[in-house]
Amino acid sequence: MMHFRRFTGIGALVILAACAQAGSPVTPNSATSAGIRSALPGYRVVSYTYRIMPLRTSSRTRRSNADGLIYPDDLTNYGGPMMKSAAAHNIYVNCPAKNQSCWGAPEAFQAGLRGSSFAGMLKQYTGSGPNAYAFSDSVPVSFTVFKGTALYENDLFGIIHQVAAKLKKTGYADIYHVFLPKGTDTCFDFSKQCYSPDHNPTFWFCAYHGTVKFSDLGLVIYSIEPYQDISFCATKKSSGASEVTNSTISTLAHETFEAITDPGPKLAWYNDVGGEVADECEYFVSKVKIGGILYNSQPMYSNRYHACATVP
Repeated sequence: MMHFRRFTGIGALVILAACAQAGSPVTPNSATSAGIRSALPGYRVVSYTYRIMPLRTSSRTRRSNADGLIYPDDLTNYGGPMMKSAAAHNIYVNCPAKNQSCWGAPEAFQAGLRGSSFAGMLKQYTGSGPNAYAFSDSVPVSFTVFKGTALYENDLFGIIHQVAAKLKKTGYADIYHVFLPKGTDTCFDFSKQCYSPDHNPTFWFCAYHGTVKFSDLGLVIYSIEPYQDISFCATKKSSGASEVTNSTISTLAHETFEAITDPGPKLAWYNDVGGEVADECEYFVSKVKIGGILYNSQPMYSNRYHACATVP
């Protein structure tokens, strides 16, 4: 299965959530989205793109060596934009402690990523060294989610807009990671593709990254990070980190590396068969030492080694 899905939308998102069937486990949280829009008047969504990370369901049957590493599926530069540097801004939605604790400890991983060998892999694609990518800050957000509903794109764009407007950081040097708590589903407006572990017929992806262009703020790079310690998304604990943390950081690494090397809207580094830099390797798990902590994380594809790797 190709690990890539692109969708581009143009125009305001006020009515998009009406596409879901009422009463289903993925009913839109439309009343809440309308509320946040009214609290932030004067903006509209001009366009957006997204690229999903499908469920970690089974390994691919393609060219591989005895270790299961893919040989070769090198990425091609299609000329789209890249993030030559990136500051990570975490948005923690509805965590009672108003911090990272609902998702383990992703900030230690993000802080340690700067200057690491793992981040050094990005230089072959972006030309920038590992110090160009760093954790910046976090913002807790309270957002009412009604029982039996899911967050749709207009809900999430409202959250992203609110924080980006506060921080005044937009464009290709900043990325907003939106962390959703356990039990919160999210779906795309024009399809039945969701993160919905409580509703298997629509359970399609673990996370995704994308771009959204707001009429007042311009372009914002983001990722949506639902709770990952569930079947088909989880990564087992390591000697240095819990299962919750490893599940969170493995998917966070996936979306971070892809947002840097292929943020959109136009394709940058991509393989027509395998997808983006993390899609190639999402079924594998490697031990990665970041900031002195040993994690279990998926590796990333390396054009230099023509295989999945964790070092430059």
